[in-house]
Amino acid sequence: MSVVTQPLDAAPKGSVINFDLSPSEVLSLAEEAIRKNRAVLDAVALVENPTFASVIAPLGTAEGELEIGYNTARFLVSVAVDKDVRDAGSKAEKLFKDFDVEAGMREDVYKVVRAVFTNEEEMARLDDEDRRLVEKMELDYRRAGLLLPPEQRENLRAVKERISELEIAFNKCANEEDGEALFAREELDGMPDSYFDGRATRDVDGVAKYVVTTKYPDSKPLAEYAARESTRKTMFVVSSTRCPDNIPRLQELVQLRLEEAQLLGYASHAEYVMEVLMAKTPQAALDMENDLRAKLAPLGERELAELQALKRADAEAAGEPYAGFFAWDRPYYMRVAKEQKHSVKGEEVRQYFPLAAATRGMLDIYQEMLGLRIVQVDSPPVWHADVDMYEVWEADADVFVGHFYLDLHPRDGKYNHAAVWPIRAGYERPDGTREFPVAAMAANFPRPTASAPALLTHDDVVTLMHELGHVFHNLCAHTKRSRFHGTRVERDFVEAPSQMLENWAWEPAALRRFAVHHETGEPIPDDMVARLVAAKNEGAGLLNLRQVSLGLYDLAIHATTTGDVDVRRELEEISVQVAMIDYGDTETFGAAAFGHMGGGYSARYYGYLWSQVFSADMFATRFRAEGISSPKVGRDYRREILRPGGSRDAMDSLVRFLGRKPTNAAFLESIGLA
Repeated sequence: MSVVTQPLDAAPKGSVINFDLSPSEVLSLAEEAIRKNRAVLDAVALVENPTFASVIAPLGTAEGELEIGYNTARFLVSVAVDKDVRDAGSKAEKLFKDFDVEAGMREDVYKVVRAVFTNEEEMARLDDEDRRLVEKMELDYRRAGLLLPPEQRENLRAVKERISELEIAFNKCANEEDGEALFAREELDGMPDSYFDGRATRDVDGVAKYVVTTKYPDSKPLAEYAARESTRKTMFVVSSTRCPDNIPRLQELVQLRLEEAQLLGYASHAEYVMEVLMAKTPQAALDMENDLRAKLAPLGERELAELQALKRADAEAAGEPYAGFFAWDRPYYMRVAKEQKHSVKGEEVRQYFPLAAATRGMLDIYQEMLGLRIVQVDSPPVWHADVDMYEVWEADADVFVGHFYLDLHPRDGKYNHAAVWPIRAGYERPDGTREFPVAAMAANFPRPTASAPALLTHDDVVTLMHELGHVFHNLCAHTKRSRFHGTRVERDFVEAPSQMLENWAWEPAALRRFAVHHETGEPIPDDMVARLVAAKNEGAGLLNLRQVSLGLYDLAIHATTTGDVDVRRELEEISVQVAMIDYGDTETFGAAAFGHMGGGYSARYYGYLWSQVFSADMFATRFRAEGISSPKVGRDYRREILRPGGSRDAMDSLVRFLGRKPTNAAFLESIGLA
């Protein structure tokens, strides 16, 4: 079964979202969505005999409808071509966030919600998902400060509104403010010829210099291939000194998040955040990070010594003194080590991963695994010509599932990394019909050149597989309430389903399905696949220690009970101590572009490694043991992990899929520590 292309004419009416909005329409969308939601809140607050049907159900439906407007505006901030539309999206996002603060602090609404929550007879009549909805709503109001005295509640409202304002500004800067450097051709020695295809130049004193930006397709290859240390260092500094205004923003955010938490009776922002996550406490997250740090440190030290030896040998061969091993040397010598030890040459591997073929091949794997039928839409209504749109149907029935979009190439003003936006949740409308989910993925993979189609590195392939995992988590969830749809699971579990699916990028049987040479059409050679797999854990110690360091940094600035922390220096100090990074004589502030700290992942970054324990266990216990192409395992995975979304605890879903509680044995083995 392969993906086919057909016109947009079969999907249910009203399932397609309109992204073709002017700046004024974006703001009108926000204002109208807020007006409608406020009207529901006003009506519910007047209910004299609160029940699930008269209070909770309308609030749940209104929540789903409001999120469509909010998510559309938030998405346009990250992908719209017109800067005026992006700016309008930011203004709309501020309106939504301010309204969220307002709505969350409505004592009159909380009164009727709590009346349902405390009505034992009413609660006993509800099914598990609806009972969970009541419990989560009631908890949200308490966590929003509804039990505080009026004066403290007003203080809290002001703090929340300022946090919202700062988060929006932080993320806007991180998304839009790219850095650039100019290099003469000789300064880019070592770069493959394809790097220069279509690359812009600028005249500097009569010398044509190449423009290299901080976008991934520019900066990542340079970090790995530029032979001159001075070039790598220059680019590292440019990348690490973007968005200087984000440092004072983050400093203020840390203080305000702490103030918010302490107003609510928590010792720290991390304690407040983790109350509703799998970890439950900051200490549990800290213990996980420190345990992994201890296990990884000896491996990281050995790997670092190998990389230092490679640089020292290069210095000796050039007759130059060895001056040390720095942050800008790591990607370059990790690539060199991989080539020397495993004969894995990134440029050679890229020839077998044309983006179009890889995308279609991965979608084929997903639809077969999950029992879906994917249809690419011909001439779709999208926000940019690069964007592809897809319909998803059940494979064995004429039943529509939802839409998704892929926006895979960089452009000015677009989100800088790779992520998925759940634009619309799937849920039951009051009339019994269904709202269909919509998700969109944005990434920054290379564009086609004059001599070749868009070609992916193997790291890009892993990223694509991962982000598509988020897409299908959003599409395959099937819950009654929007609150629980798709990736609305505990944040320290949300990465696990996607991380699990990264494994297919390392499976020879999967790679042979879509890895074909872009010129000859020949499948990727078996020996190249074997070398790729053998090199999988090359640098695993240092790479995972970097993740540990970022998690510890997040905890250091958000688990503080005093707020006495320098957000700029803390990142560098922890990176030196934990990730063994030497910044040399540079003055950088990488925290300014650490987008996760701008909102959504504060005190949650540990979740990337936390959830990898579950992803590794799911893959090893079921898919590897029973077959990566097993329809039964794929359907079990869809039913027990994807379909429930957040309608039950993630641990319950894991136990149902695994048949037992998860352990970390498979994870340690997967990174070479077992």
